[in-house]
Amino acid sequence: MAKKQKIRKRAEACLYDLINRQKQKCSRQKRLLERSIDPSEDVWIQSKMEEAKYRFLLREARQLKKRTKE
Repeated sequence: MAKKQKIRKRAEACLYDLINRQKQKCSRQKRLLERSIDPSEDVWIQSKMEEAKYRFLLREARQLKKRTKE
């Protein structure tokens, strides 16, 4: 049982680290768009993709939290 908990803790730590990195990327991208005079469509698409990745990771963390409580 202890081995499973260690593995789960490591996976959670990795997930939280990914979430933090993705949040930084997302905020960096938003600041770039705010400062741009005329951003291209590719930049907008990239920004939306980064935001979608961040939301996905948050959803995964919520589901993981629900599973560990049960």
